[in-house]
Amino acid sequence: MPDQPTRPRNPHSWIQAPLHGAINAVAWLAVLLTLGLLAFSPLPGLGGAALGIAAAFATVIGGGLVYALAGRTASPVASASSATAVVLAALIARLLQDPGVAATGAGGVSAVLACAAVSVGLMGLMQIAGGLLGAGSIGMYVPQPVLAGFKNGVALLILISQLPPLLGLPALTRLLDGDALAQAHPAATALGLGTAAVVWGVARWRPRAPAALVGLMAGVAAFVAARWFWPQASFGPPLGELAGRLVWPDALLPLATQSARDLLQRHAADIAQTAAVMAVIGSLESMLAAIAIDRSTRSRHDPRREMLALGAGNIASALCGGLPLVLSRARSMLLIKSGAMGRRPVLWSVLAFVGLFAAAAPLLQWLPRAVLAGIMLTIAWALVDDWTWQLLRRWLRGSSGSPAALNQSLAMVAAVWIVTVWFGFVAAVLVGLLLSMLVFIFRMNRGLVRSRGSAALHPSRRIHLPAQEAVLQTARQRVLVLQLEGALFFGSAERLLLEVDWLPPDCPCVVLDFKRIGSIDESGAVALQSLWQRLRLQGVRLLLAGVMPDNALGTTLLAYHCLDDGQAQDCCPDLDRAVEAAEALLLAEVGTAVPRHALLLADAPLLGGLSALQRERVLACMPAQPLAAGALLFHQGDAADRLYVLTEGSVSIIRRDTVPDQRYVSFPPGMVFGETAMLDGGGRTADAVADTASVVHELTLADFDRLSAADPALGAALSRNVARHLSERLRSAAVAWQAAGG
Repeated sequence: MPDQPTRPRNPHSWIQAPLHGAINAVAWLAVLLTLGLLAFSPLPGLGGAALGIAAAFATVIGGGLVYALAGRTASPVASASSATAVVLAALIARLLQDPGVAATGAGGVSAVLACAAVSVGLMGLMQIAGGLLGAGSIGMYVPQPVLAGFKNGVALLILISQLPPLLGLPALTRLLDGDALAQAHPAATALGLGTAAVVWGVARWRPRAPAALVGLMAGVAAFVAARWFWPQASFGPPLGELAGRLVWPDALLPLATQSARDLLQRHAADIAQTAAVMAVIGSLESMLAAIAIDRSTRSRHDPRREMLALGAGNIASALCGGLPLVLSRARSMLLIKSGAMGRRPVLWSVLAFVGLFAAAAPLLQWLPRAVLAGIMLTIAWALVDDWTWQLLRRWLRGSSGSPAALNQSLAMVAAVWIVTVWFGFVAAVLVGLLLSMLVFIFRMNRGLVRSRGSAALHPSRRIHLPAQEAVLQTARQRVLVLQLEGALFFGSAERLLLEVDWLPPDCPCVVLDFKRIGSIDESGAVALQSLWQRLRLQGVRLLLAGVMPDNALGTTLLAYHCLDDGQAQDCCPDLDRAVEAAEALLLAEVGTAVPRHALLLADAPLLGGLSALQRERVLACMPAQPLAAGALLFHQGDAADRLYVLTEGSVSIIRRDTVPDQRYVSFPPGMVFGETAMLDGGGRTADAVADTASVVHELTLADFDRLSAADPALGAALSRNVARHLSERLRSAAVAWQAAGG
């Protein structure tokens, strides 16, 4: 089970909880009223205001109570949100356009509200299903351009919906209706904009103050003063009578009528799609809020548990006729900053909303809708995506990064924004996800090949004999090496095939480095199989670096039946071994792949320039030591008191604490190794392993000192030969680094 969140202890919670809960409810009152009006704004006449406000209170009382009991965040407080309220309003608007609704009068409105409640309930069921399936964080994977375009579209729709009350009109059928605009009331516009200005000012200069509540009080005060000093001014319609009835789970009762059931059946697809959109948006908003709460309280929420709690809360809200419910970041932060955490303050807040609903209804009926419209303007402005502003500023200044990526992001934001406004939320989500998938495929297709070059840029760590190296210096240019990154899947497989269409002249081999490939899907495996067959027909061998039958990529190819026995021989643990196999092919072409013949110790470079007597003295100190294939000569960390000369076979210096084993170098006959650690007195930094049956000769530090003491000239000659050997190896390494850098 996931760890339970840790909550700071508050010994005074029993005393402070009622006070903080009541303050939280009062501070959120203005926002709650505006969200109710927003969700039910499509309802005809002024009755929509009363129904919307009642639904808003049902949300925080019925749904909020269930979530407070079931949630496990440090402050499990929930409310309606502007984004989901707009989505619900769009559904209500579509339902009201049904001819059967107008024919049934008041019963039609009840049927519409029942269908809206069904959508909210389906949203809750979807969230419960998501929680049971462990999809609590799936909303976090919504692409940022889609989220930004959607938020901006919602902000614009909120602004459009608030134009009628801001103009002092009951409704506005068209955005630029000349007749309606001629009947606008400037006083209502001034009152709404003034309220918005107060909210913005308080939010800027007193961030911890309840800006919406202060704006509501200022708007009411301005309205009362204006009516006193300017009685003939018209501020537009007020909210009207708000019958404060008890919140009760009876919202679905209208479905008992045949007309309501018919409406539900005719619009089942719209209702289900709206529920799905609200579930995604509400879950994303809630999970982001939960993360913010975790950071503020140093706790950790359980996404699965919170999804289940949100689903239960939305079902309760639906039964009570409420709005979609989300975890409220703003309300949670108000409680957290005041030191009131846990469930008790939230429960007291629910109780405070019950009191406000009963007591405030007679007073709110005289409140001009322009005041609440001004508050909603600030909510719409706050909903505009900050990331979009950053992109626009970069675009206007001239981006210093990738202009193409910036333009793609802005185009996606604009597309989702336009579709949201003109075609609705379901279409916006579908278009956004489609665009995201296309851009993802395009970027992955372009980014599959990290680098393209020849084996000359990536020579293997095997040291070849001089005759062999002379051949490889030019022959490596004929081997194509492609370093890949990302995923080899249906969106990038074609890029791989196109890259291999052009090969160097007389190319005998292509090496694909899969070190940075995270996954391969069926399409990628089929493309790889097709590439194998195509190159085989051209007489070109394909080597895979980082793919082995026993690692993740290899087992994936085996599962897709794209790695047969012959192809498994072309798999190498890393790029180094793959290039070595390519070098062996190049040497075999010109017949110089022989030479791992035995070398006499007397002919080794270590003994170069010595007299016959000196050579005999050294040979007497360096007996032959045979090694079987795979035998360990020394181990990482061993004391280094001797050097070795290889006269037959091959020895590699590797580290076995990496996956795959990391090879530093492989020596041919005649090479000296182990001398660095012997000279500086350090331990062995890696293992020495015989690749094949080999023969080595060792010269201990004690014998070296004894020979040098007896014959200083001999000691100087041996030291000079060791130094020359080190110099040649460093020079070869420098050439390889320079080639790789180029």
